[in-house]
Amino acid sequence: MRKHGQHPAGDSPPSGGTLPAGSGPERRTILIFSSDINFCFSLSLLFQDRYRVVTTTDIAAIEELASGSGADLAIVDESPSERLLSKLDGLRAGSGRIPVIMLYVYNARDVVLDRVFRTRVASVYYKPFEVAALSKRIDELLAA
Repeated sequence: MRKHGQHPAGDSPPSGGTLPAGSGPERRTILIFSSDINFCFSLSLLFQDRYRVVTTTDIAAIEELASGSGADLAIVDESPSERLLSKLDGLRAGSGRIPVIMLYVYNARDVVLDRVFRTRVASVYYKPFEVAALSKRIDELLAA
């Protein structure tokens, strides 16, 4: 049963399982959070052919979804804040320290938080960002 805000994409179930026989090795799982459901959907469409994708618009559910789906990487689309920092610390601690990629619009007023986030996540991309660069970084992190 799906929780409010959880929208799995792709041809694999979001909570485990393997691909059908003959489909190749099991795909890695990406968890995508954005409060914008359309943005979640767009990113899931970009990556569902190569990865299992689980999306959520509920920041409160991110830790549980990361653990439950066996996420290998998380993409978080939200402006830096102290609240988000504590969520990310919980996500990284509870999910085997999965790499996190942050997406947000740069704001000069948040320069201190921006620096803090850069020390705690694998990558930060300012909007607008190049999808090819994001895709390449995801491939690098999941290959490691």
